[in-house]
Amino acid sequence: MDSSDLKEKMLIRKISEFENLLAAFYDCSRGKRRKDGYQKYLFNFGEKLKYIEEEINRTKNFRWGGYREFYVHDPKKRLVMAAPFRDRIVHTALHRIVEPIIDPSFGCRTFACRAGMGNQKAAIRLQKQLSIMGKNRYCVKLDVKKYFASINHKILFDRFMNFLPDNSLSTILWSLIESHADYNLKGRGIPIGNLTSQIFANFYLSLLDKKACELLKIDFFEDKYEEGAGYIRYMDDMVILADKKEKALYAASELVRIANSKLKVEIPTYKYVVLANDPIPFLGFVLSEDGGASIKKE
Repeated sequence: MDSSDLKEKMLIRKISEFENLLAAFYDCSRGKRRKDGYQKYLFNFGEKLKYIEEEINRTKNFRWGGYREFYVHDPKKRLVMAAPFRDRIVHTALHRIVEPIIDPSFGCRTFACRAGMGNQKAAIRLQKQLSIMGKNRYCVKLDVKKYFASINHKILFDRFMNFLPDNSLSTILWSLIESHADYNLKGRGIPIGNLTSQIFANFYLSLLDKKACELLKIDFFEDKYEEGAGYIRYMDDMVILADKKEKALYAASELVRIANSKLKVEIPTYKYVVLANDPIPFLGFVLSEDGGASIKKE
């Protein structure tokens, strides 16, 4: 393989291809046709995409703009950081190439922000697992404190790069991870609102998914139901199920230890919830083994 063929196969080339940027532009335009960002970018958008293509090819990087910040209630109050429309095109172009490479590494136990998954399927999955186990189960729920704001830049970058087939994205991914000024100073935190932040955040805790499956002796990749244990994650909301109290508590304590020691995120005692065989609040529902699923009042 000569050097020109090698370059064509590099991820940075695939991301910067005009066809990929054009597809990303149309993806970003869905539901945004009345927004100012789209309207301002629409004039000569093809030429603007060519400028992005040339910038990435020349520098292996991209000049990220500032973020517009605002609060939403979904139902918890969250600070959302919206990137400029031009930046969102590059976020999407990156996601289109990287997501098919990274997603298989998530296995079958995490449901947030993945094609064919989502919160409804996560709730159904947990409900079926509860039906199989019945009252013969012990549940522990874990949740990371201020998850997005706690993600360590260096740990995220190093682990993410290890999953990619080449290192051509090292410069642009590092600049993206550090693109928020305040988070850059702290060396931790990724903006809620970026498409790339969703895959980063999902990926960051996949280490815990693998450990949980190992400890509970359940399959990480094959989506099958076990009688003796279960595990499910929706972003940083984790549910551990086991047929023995000791097994559930040990798995939970190990995940807390690894989260703190290897990922540098905190699962404090008030986010370590022992439910035993009580109904489980999960994604706005309260689920139980008898098939009941009531709406949780916030």
